[in-house]
Formats: sequence, structure tokens, C-alpha cells
Amino acid sequence: MRPLQFSVVLGSLCFLLSSYVVGQQDVAEIVKRSSDAVVLIVISDSSGQETALGSGFIVSADGEVVTNYHVIKDAHSAVAKLSNGAFLPVSGILAFDSDKDLAIIKVNGKNLPFLSIGAGDKVRPGDHVVAIGSPLGLEGTVSDGIVSAFREIADKKWIQTTAPVSHGNSGGPLLDMKNKVIGVITWGVNLELGQNLNFAVPSDEVASLLVSAQKQVKPLDSVLASSEGGSVLKVSHWTSMTGGRDFDVRQDGDYVYTECVSLPVEVTSHGGFARSELKKTADGKWRGKLHINMPCTYQKYGQNVTKWCPREDDYEIDLLSEKRIEGVGLKWKKFDCKKCEPAGTEPYPFVWIPK
Repeated sequence: MRPLQFSVVLGSLCFLLSSYVVGQQDVAEIVKRSSDAVVLIVISDSSGQETALGSGFIVSADGEVVTNYHVIKDAHSAVAKLSNGAFLPVSGILAFDSDKDLAIIKVNGKNLPFLSIGAGDKVRPGDHVVAIGSPLGLEGTVSDGIVSAFREIADKKWIQTTAPVSHGNSGGPLLDMKNKVIGVITWGVNLELGQNLNFAVPSDEVASLLVSAQKQVKPLDSVLASSEGGSVLKVSHWTSMTGGRDFDVRQDGDYVYTECVSLPVEVTSHGGFARSELKKTADGKWRGKLHINMPCTYQKYGQNVTKWCPREDDYEIDLLSEKRIEGVGLKWKKFDCKKCEPAGTEPYPFVWIPK
């Protein structure tokens, strides 16, 4: 090799090596400056049992934390674990958007480390990015990659990145090399289907949600998503595991509405129905009345007489989830059609599953 050629090759290698080292130093610096503001979120059910793990990041010194909606939507309680080992109880939620899978929760703290929201729309494909989170509960896990593309999937905008993530990374920050949050890690494609296909909600959606956040903290519990603007139920058609009847269920804020849709046509065509309106109570259950209007036939002077009997009975739902509904109604031991009154009642537990 001629001296000039050798010097050119050597110079190129030195340039590439120095660029690699600078890139690694940049990642290390980003992690050093950011990791203290990234938290592990531990979700618990009503009995205090741990049910899920996720990630989040602090965006204000007084404890506003950004995470994914799906991380906290089934939580009765939660704590945020900081990188120094401290646990901060989650006092409640400030804002959420189930459609964009974002939530802002509140922890009690002062002078906490926090991250700044960057301009996600300024990011370009090919830009270097860093993800920090707790995949599978492994706190403070760092990965880096590039912005692969910007996608619109199911009418939502996403940042596609090659930064590797796993279950538990959800809610963690995607950072640019200026230490700004440009996205929230939300989901990834199964490795069996494709590699390095991971997606983040753009930071401008986070900024918009922060602007709309309420200062008053709302309680965090298993049906928090049912408060104004959202619903824990994605399934509207249910069937009874015991009676075989079908029901339509609708959730609207703190209210749940049910209606039996298995009634004969000859009953519904004459105004018959069985429906309930239930309101969430302080103990996390939904209570109200089951309203019924049904025909009841009895004999009078040897003739069948049909009388329509409107009724109201106590009704409650104790468990409401996407996979199961459990509650308690009243079962009539006997029914006096002449008086439209039951002759004795007893509790009747029910279980519904998606149809």
C-alpha cells in the first residue's frame, strides 16, 4: 500500500473510531443526566398484591409523572421507585388520554429531578435516541438506537425506533441527544414477527396533556379510566355463565348501565325490559336498581290473566374488567302476580364474560 493511501485509510479509521467514542460518551452523559428522573411504577390490586410493573418519568420538581395509560388503568394503588431506592406512593392522577395511551400521575415529593419535554416534530429519521426504563422490572435499563420513521397507525401518530425495549419499558422516556424527551415508549412488535420495531407516543401529545392536567388529584383505583372521558370496558356484549342470558353493558364515567337482550320479542315489543343504572360508590363497587317491566300470568275464574308488573330491586356490580363482570342481584323465591310482589327474596350472585 502506498504511503498516501495508508494515511488516508488510517485517517478514516481514526475518524470513525473517534465518532464511535463520542457517540458512546454522549449516551453515557444522557444517562447520567436523565436516569434519576426515570421511575419504576409498581401497580397493586385492592388486596395490595403486586399485579404489574411499568416505567415513567418525572416532569416537575413537585412530582408530576408521565407514563402510559395502560400501565395504571387497572391500579387500585401504585408506588414509584426512584433510582436511589426511595419509594413514593402515587397519590392519584392529574390527567389521562386512553386513546393516546398517556397518563399523568402525581407522587408526593419536593425538589425531585425531572426531565424536560422536547419538540418531537423536530426529530428526523436517523437521529440518535436513548430509551431508559425498567423492562421486566430491571430498573435503569438503557438502550439506544435511531429514529427509524414516523408512522400513522390506527389514526394515531407514532415514532418508530430501533432502541430495544421489552415489557416494563412502557411509559419510559425516549430521549434525544440534547437530553429532551421526544417520545414515550408504548409498544413493540413481537420479535417473532420483526426485530427492532418499537414505537413511542410523540412528545407533543405529552405537552398537550400536561397543559390540560388538573391541579386537583383524582383517586387512583381499578376503574380510574371510567372517570370522565374514558371507560375500562372495551367489550359491550356479555353473557351469563350461570343463566345463559345475554346483556349489553355500557360505562359512562361513574355510571354503569346494563340491559338484558335475551328477552322474547313478544315481551320487548310490548314494552318489556330488564335494565339497571348503577353508580360507583366509595368502596369501589357500583350500586343501584334493577328496573324490570315484565308480564306475569295467573288464573282468575279459570281464565289466564296477564298483568304487567314493573319492579325495582337492589343490584350491584363488585368487579368490572375487560374479561369478567361479577355482581349480586336478588332472586325471587315466589312471585305473586296479582300483587306484583315477590314472596321472599335471596341474594343471587352472577358472573358475566365477554360474548
